[in-house]
Amino acid sequence: MLYFRDADIAFMHVPKNAGKSVRRALEAFGAPCTDALAADLDINKEDAASVLDGQGAQLPGLGMVKPEHLPLAIVAEHLPRTFAQISAARNFMLVRPPRDRFFSALLQHLREFSDVTALRADNPVVASEARKVCDWLDGRGPFSDIAHIHFSRQIDYAEIDGKRIVSALFPMDRTDAVSAWIKAQTGQSLSITHDHARREPKAWAGALQPGFRFIGRTLLPPALKKAIYPLWMNSGMFANAAKRYETVQLAPDVEQFLADYYAPDAALYAEACRFAQTLAVQASEAA
Repeated sequence: MLYFRDADIAFMHVPKNAGKSVRRALEAFGAPCTDALAADLDINKEDAASVLDGQGAQLPGLGMVKPEHLPLAIVAEHLPRTFAQISAARNFMLVRPPRDRFFSALLQHLREFSDVTALRADNPVVASEARKVCDWLDGRGPFSDIAHIHFSRQIDYAEIDGKRIVSALFPMDRTDAVSAWIKAQTGQSLSITHDHARREPKAWAGALQPGFRFIGRTLLPPALKKAIYPLWMNSGMFANAAKRYETVQLAPDVEQFLADYYAPDAALYAEACRFAQTLAVQASEAA
């Protein structure tokens, strides 16, 4: 959750939904306001800014979490001033097809917590981890667990117990609609550029991965490895992973769990698409 005082706009930063790209654009209004968060945590505003900028923070009653990714119910319970600020502002969020988001989260989860990188979405390791994650999610409501936060339901960032808090919903691929909405709200034009797409090795490159991984982990200095990593990932050995998610089938019971658990998110995405289309029609009629 990020609040920009000069624009009186709150952005619910749903993990795996291009949130970093939107945040960069919104910082044209200045840095996110941390007054309410500082009051909630009884710290100064500078330390509160560090809480939002870090990879994780220890929060009272929650443990280690990613504060910018907390679902609304948890914000309301543990950060009441922040929740009041978000609720009163002009607020919005991006929504993504839930199955695509699950695959993206799964590959990031494997990289962050199992040190497994450059996997293809149809790798058996991905299917095995998908079942483990679904077992963990089964029966859970809103949560803040840092190892699983990327699998949280998008609906939990839009409402609490069926009560809608965030009113402006946009499909993740319609940042043009977000920009138009922000201009209508504030008069300021923002350019939101989402240039990050998860990459996976092409099928023919799979056999080469162990050798390259060995070289990267054992022979290259960390600084050089960091420098060449973007060049390697954007080389001809890799392709856009998201384009293949829908072709990869998991076990039938896992697929059914995903359909059931994320059903509210599918409905939310459809609503976001309708909202963006309505704005486009209104803009066309006004032109």
